[in-house]
Amino acid sequence: MERVEVVGSEVLILHTRQLGPECWCCDVYERHHSDPGVDFVFEDFGATEMEAIAMALHDAHEPNHLNHRRAH
Repeated sequence: MERVEVVGSEVLILHTRQLGPECWCCDVYERHHSDPGVDFVFEDFGATEMEAIAMALHDAHEPNHLNHRRAH
């Protein structure tokens, strides 16, 4: 599944995939306003697809994560 989320001024693309019966991965990419491409940012895991998405969105909202990404 692909999902687009806006976190502050950042646009994140979330891609989920099932790795096993109770293991899902959510890859997070960042879309840049000045560049049509996307950059891989991080991935999170969960027992269900929704849990993996929730963990990724939680981490994306963390102030330390946002500040780390802006430093690049």
